[in-house]
Amino acid sequence: MYKVVFFFLFVSLFIKSQNKRFVYEYVFAKDSTHLENKEKEILNLDIGKEGSKFYAAQVLVLDSLIKNKETPMGDFPYQKIGFLDVVVKKYPSFDMNFYTSCLVDYNVSLHKKLDWQIFPEKKNILGYSVQRATTTLYKRKWTVWFTTDIPVQDGPYLFQGLPGLIIKAEDDQQSISFNLIGIQSLHRFDISEIPYYFKSDLLQISEKDLKNAIKNFHDKPSVQMHDEGDPRALNIQTFHIDGKEVSRSEFYRIMEQNNKNAIKKTNNLLNYDIIK
Repeated sequence: MYKVVFFFLFVSLFIKSQNKRFVYEYVFAKDSTHLENKEKEILNLDIGKEGSKFYAAQVLVLDSLIKNKETPMGDFPYQKIGFLDVVVKKYPSFDMNFYTSCLVDYNVSLHKKLDWQIFPEKKNILGYSVQRATTTLYKRKWTVWFTTDIPVQDGPYLFQGLPGLIIKAEDDQQSISFNLIGIQSLHRFDISEIPYYFKSDLLQISEKDLKNAIKNFHDKPSVQMHDEGDPRALNIQTFHIDGKEVSRSEFYRIMEQNNKNAIKKTNNLLNYDIIK
């Protein structure tokens, strides 16, 4: 009886406590044919009363530089970040806003009700008692470990809906994983505040529209769409590649081929799961 009372008291205190930041290490292989080549990045899951926000930790540093005008105009400092998406989940509905780019910046409305299978298997991670569960998200199979010690039905990326925080998530190929590595308290949390690069010219679309956009980019990854909205670019008739002057049409042809080659080497990205 005392344990039950203590648990519900802990839940109440946790929910009413200050905002939290759960820090995850994101490990990923871009190329499915070379899973041994993995990269790492630090991602934040910020949680407050109204919901959560999941994004790359490095974004905070770069946003600060831009706000303080320490980054030259015209530069894109975020280009070295692998996980440029932002996932905003609203409590208690878990309706999501998924911010992503595919030549154009999108704000996608999502509601992902995941089909979880929970197993009795338990172990200890970071001092927490965790339990195993599995699900499939966009045809990729995942195994996660969650803990009721932290009673929030949330987790990294699009994962949510379990009776506790997801501490670890890994796909069945062991090519992508999210691992909790730290917890911090936040002085403030604003669910509406998103990274600088998503603050203008956002297209509001549905998940179906996003699938079409990614598929179109995958089939014909042209850079010309960016220039069509920029009158300055339309006045440029020649470009330079590797020291050679080329026509506008040749420039787009070369860039499109470069993009196609890059896509072949980054075929394991989470975004491409959406069109599989």
